[in-house]
Amino acid sequence: MKLTVELQKGEDPEVALCFDAEGLGVLLRKLEYLRSNVGHLHLMTPAWAGQELTEELAGGEKYQLLHSLRLVRLPD
Repeated sequence: MKLTVELQKGEDPEVALCFDAEGLGVLLRKLEYLRSNVGHLHLMTPAWAGQELTEELAGGEKYQLLHSLRLVRLPD
């Protein structure tokens, strides 16, 4: 399973979500949960005591790995 959150280095950086089919499934299940539940979920790497995000950088040297992603469902 691969699911990473990566921040591009430099000025005006972009965020990249990188995943394989299994990682996409994890992300979709979390988002589906938030569809019917207002609140937030944390996805973290093992370095941050999580298991949802992986630590293998996919974007190359121009990106840095982020260890935490917070998904927030706002009230309607």
